[in-house]
Amino acid sequence: MMDTYDVVVIGGGPGGYTAAIRVAQLGGRIVLIEKNKLGGVCNNYGCIPSKTMLRLADIISSLKTAKNFGVNITKSDIDIKKLVKNRKDLIDKLASGVEILLKSNNVKIIFGEAYLKEDKSVVVKKEDSAKEVIRAKNIIIATGSRPSTHPIKINSKNVVNSEEFLTSEELPDDILIIGGGPEGIEFACMLSALGCKVSIVEMMDRLLPTEDREISHRMEKIVLDNHVKILTRTKVVEIKDDGNYTNTKFDNGSNLKTKKVLISIGRKPNSENLGLEQLNVKATNGKIIVNDKMETSIKGIYAIGDVTGGRFAHEAMENGIVAAENAMKLNSSMNQIIPRCIYSIPEVASVGLTEEEAKRKYNILVGTFNFKSSGRAMTMGDTNGFVKVIIEKKSRKFIGIHILADRASDMIGEALLAMKVTADDIIRTVHPHPTLVESIREAVLDAYGRAIHSLNQNKKHTPKSLKHYV
Repeated sequence: MMDTYDVVVIGGGPGGYTAAIRVAQLGGRIVLIEKNKLGGVCNNYGCIPSKTMLRLADIISSLKTAKNFGVNITKSDIDIKKLVKNRKDLIDKLASGVEILLKSNNVKIIFGEAYLKEDKSVVVKKEDSAKEVIRAKNIIIATGSRPSTHPIKINSKNVVNSEEFLTSEELPDDILIIGGGPEGIEFACMLSALGCKVSIVEMMDRLLPTEDREISHRMEKIVLDNHVKILTRTKVVEIKDDGNYTNTKFDNGSNLKTKKVLISIGRKPNSENLGLEQLNVKATNGKIIVNDKMETSIKGIYAIGDVTGGRFAHEAMENGIVAAENAMKLNSSMNQIIPRCIYSIPEVASVGLTEEEAKRKYNILVGTFNFKSSGRAMTMGDTNGFVKVIIEKKSRKFIGIHILADRASDMIGEALLAMKVTADDIIRTVHPHPTLVESIREAVLDAYGRAIHSLNQNKKHTPKSLKHYV
């Protein structure tokens, strides 16, 4: 006899388990199907293992500057076995935590590979090859993504993707990172801090090409200061083993020999082998097309997270809530204000348009606040950061906020709220001092020539009405 549920979720990553729990909270009968490990890529092969290594890199970076505070530390040895154990223990702990959360919400969990039939039933093929057929009123596809492969033919055993690297038990002496996007920059910062000789190649004209140009330029300087070799406007044309090294050739005729090559050129949606074609679920380049309700072209079938082209775990989680609520007959739409976080050293966090994008669409004001003027940044011994705000001149609404700072991912929360209010609201909000987050207010003040802690008196913007607080 076929089991019937209100919702079946395919995939147990951040988006999938969030959707399942939300359905349960709304009183729905729910089953979640996962073919590998609960927690998805984020918990097992991405966010969590990388942040474990980044934490160690953070500590080592701090030790290098300890002498500036009067602490003399001559050497820092890395216990790679301890690092690997800590990483594994944390992954297992969080995966167990996800399972406990699901079970405490009465979510049924089935481990196996799922695919859809023409009648919208779901067949689960389990490890023992047994099959179970499930019928549900609604289906939420949360199958995630996998690392993209490089289009050229590769003849080397020393080439890895991000997931393979984060499950390895050794650190290379030197490494070439192919791809200067968020993931590539995170690895470059992390590995250089851990003592690896790092080179990074990017085909575009700058690192972090989708971020604000000022963010890119400042990050490039920081990376260079940490002895990372940068190759921009450069394409890889050949990778093959050469003795104990891997030789990578570029389109400008040069080459580079390294012990390891890490390919970090984005991710590809896991939309194959789900039976979507026979149901005529529309997709483009593997990305399932959805509306703002997270519903696909077929009523009652939803898709969330990376399989729709999403990039972030937090985006997938919000997708999951929206899909779950609509599956349970609530009217929910996706919030389009999504933060972008890059866990480099220091971090990058942003929301909205870049300055270049904004100039093409609006009449804007731009304000910045450099951490060289921040008392808190000075006490921390790191003044590389800054905050930039982009404001639509007439409405005084924010259309972009960009942060380069230690823990920028924590600071972006205020920026997200700021996107829903005006410059006046931030100006009149009392911020604690000394903090890094008060730099957001200082940047807003700078846009109007009013910053207290920076020299910006050349900027003037006088309001026509006293209703504005400037």
